[in-house]
Amino acid sequence: MRARNLAIALGIAASFAPVPADAGADFPVFVTVVGHGAIRLRLAAGRAGPCDSSANRMIFDGWVDVGIHSWPTGSDFVCYEHTSGAWREANWSVAQLVPTMAGRRPRPAEILISTD
Repeated sequence: MRARNLAIALGIAASFAPVPADAGADFPVFVTVVGHGAIRLRLAAGRAGPCDSSANRMIFDGWVDVGIHSWPTGSDFVCYEHTSGAWREANWSVAQLVPTMAGRRPRPAEILISTD
């Protein structure tokens, strides 16, 4: 009975274990910006919003032009916020969370942002 309980406990612990750093998974995120001109983007590794929360690790906070941009995240979730429209310095979107995992396997997160 004791061995069974130990096996169950180890199985539960293993199911919550993070993917090892040497597993070759960088958990990439691809951000596609469409429209006209540059916008501000905040991209953070973590599960909290707003993206500049102390619970997250900031990956990028700056200006991006129209096009496809990518970053390795090292996280199973990313948070992003962006500006748009006429007020590209201050018109921030609501924080969005995007997974970079499909089950226990890394998959590229794909984010589409319009500058308009």
